[in-house]
Amino acid sequence: MTPHKEALRHGPALPPKQSLNGRALLMALAAHGLLVLALVLNLDWKTESEQPMQIELWANGNTPATPPPQASKPEVKPTPKPEPEPEPEVVPPPPPPPPPPPPAPTPPVAADMPKAEIDPEIALEQERKKRLEKERIEKELAEKKAVEEARKEKERIKRERDAAEKKEQERLDQVRKETERVEKEKKFKEEAVKKAVAEKKEKEEKEKKEKEEAVKKEKEEAAKKAADEKKAKDAKEAAAKKAAADQAFKDAMRGDVLGVAGIPGGTADRNQAGGGGRDTGYAGKVRSCIQPQVSFPTPARNGSANPTVVYVVRLKSDGTVSGLSLKRSSGNANFDRAVETGISRCNPFPKPSAGGYPADGIEVNYQMYD
Repeated sequence: MTPHKEALRHGPALPPKQSLNGRALLMALAAHGLLVLALVLNLDWKTESEQPMQIELWANGNTPATPPPQASKPEVKPTPKPEPEPEPEVVPPPPPPPPPPPPAPTPPVAADMPKAEIDPEIALEQERKKRLEKERIEKELAEKKAVEEARKEKERIKRERDAAEKKEQERLDQVRKETERVEKEKKFKEEAVKKAVAEKKEKEEKEKKEKEEAVKKEKEEAAKKAADEKKAKDAKEAAAKKAAADQAFKDAMRGDVLGVAGIPGGTADRNQAGGGGRDTGYAGKVRSCIQPQVSFPTPARNGSANPTVVYVVRLKSDGTVSGLSLKRSSGNANFDRAVETGISRCNPFPKPSAGGYPADGIEVNYQMYD
């Protein structure tokens, strides 16, 4: 079984891709055309009927020793079988056969040469071989044509399939693009709506917050204004009260100091040291707090002189001493220091009967001989 039959039996198979050699193809076609032409001419030559041959022999004398020469049969060589050419990848349709060449002139036969006689069996064998060769060539051409048609059909089907796939892919791409466009537009609209709602809500919240802040600010300003007015009023009242208390305290201190024993022009009838005297004023309370804390050996009195030291004492709201300063010295430094120590140890100072402690301090006059 030939390879072409095997290929046809198992289905069409594409030949391997090879480069087409045009020159070789033309030479192969020309050789096949010449072979077909030779076969046709041989077939026409074999169809002629054989005629009986007449041979005339001439010799110079008749001698039995030298018989006349007999005609020998010519040797007929079989036509060599052409080798099949390699199959090209693509076989185009065969071109029309060239016109048959003019018949070759028959070589002249000498009159003295006998005509060659052809063996019928050899002629039949040659005819059979030529017929088989022609059938083989036609079969190969038919097989090649079938393979080529199958290849073309397969390529056509592949092209149609590729075109259909490409068209389907283009349709799917168009559908995908349209879907993406619709989704994009939908998403853009949703985002625009959300943005508008968010902006509206933010604007409303901002306006509400601004209104609340404005109301709160107005309330705060009103409250601050009321507080400032109340504070100013309270401060004014406190200042008035403090001024009145300071004045009353000063008046009381003035009256109390004048009531202390030993002060010229005072109202007391005797001093504390002499006993029997009684001081009911604020100055007496202060002296009663300071005097036990003063540690100074009083010298004997010589004459009517009575050394006096004056301190200004600053007090806190609870009566504790926050500071003191010497306003006028007695002339005796030891006495001044002893009085200063006594004032510092008087904590807290007695509270005035009217009002609070004056802000500018209390002036304390302390005499050595009371």
